[in-house]
Amino acid sequence: MNILGVCSIAVDTICQVDHLPIKDSFCNVLSSERLQGGSGTNVLVQAAKLGASTGVITQVAQDADSDWIMDNLARRGIDSRGVVRRPGEFDAPSCLIYVDPHGEKMLVVSREHRLPPLEEERADLSLIEEADIVYLDLNPAELNMAAAQRAHAAGKKVVINFQEDLESILSQGVDRTFLTDILAYVDVFAPCQEAIRALSGSDELSGQVEFIRRYYPGLIVLTLGAQGVVAYDERDREIRIPAVAIEARDTTGAGDSFIGSFMVSHLVEHMDLKAALWYSTWCAAYTCLDFGAQASPTAEQVQRFMESV
Repeated sequence: MNILGVCSIAVDTICQVDHLPIKDSFCNVLSSERLQGGSGTNVLVQAAKLGASTGVITQVAQDADSDWIMDNLARRGIDSRGVVRRPGEFDAPSCLIYVDPHGEKMLVVSREHRLPPLEEERADLSLIEEADIVYLDLNPAELNMAAAQRAHAAGKKVVINFQEDLESILSQGVDRTFLTDILAYVDVFAPCQEAIRALSGSDELSGQVEFIRRYYPGLIVLTLGAQGVVAYDERDREIRIPAVAIEARDTTGAGDSFIGSFMVSHLVEHMDLKAALWYSTWCAAYTCLDFGAQASPTAEQVQRFMESV
């Protein structure tokens, strides 16, 4: 396969609200919908829509929502041999997402009846041998370290994306040293701003890059939301790409679409770095036009979108 994800999967409940909730205040839910999600799986869905062969190592429960998740993987053409179905009184992974009229969001992950982290002895890491690229999102963190080490030793490309804020990552029982140690096995590092700002202690890109370079010499890709994306190659050449100007309906999954399309364009199809960043920015923008983290485009859809804007 082109890309194997060792990553998250979930069912999302997306609520359109009149404004995002704030402390000691109300918000009104205008509509709600249950959709497929999970940051890592969203990435694989985008890659599959662009023609890449993909697979996933993750776990679900034995409930009806987990059946729905498995059906979605089959429909998307994502190899599910690495999905562990955990027996017991667990629920499928789930996330509640509030989206305001501007497309901005807030996410709440359910811990009730939550599955325990997938352990290395339960995971079929032999699937790494079949993949060209291994994608990691630190879900779960300890398994991601084992996968990164195995993939690196096998000569695979390793891409890691810190998609959660630092506090959420550290709640998995790892420390800051773990997060810098794993970079020794990585080829593309693409952290979200919430994570790298807290980990580096800097709000400035220069400070964030300086921090990363203490531990990691490879390609850095920093998504900046409405400000676009900036990348630094192995020689620290900077490439900035602005965001596409759109009326966002829901920004959920935009970052997932970006990194999924970036892996396909740059690592699978060998598009040059700047062109791949542009292409992935268009894919991320398209994803914001509709509700749901898997509203990402096919190759034909993004091409028409690029020509129409």
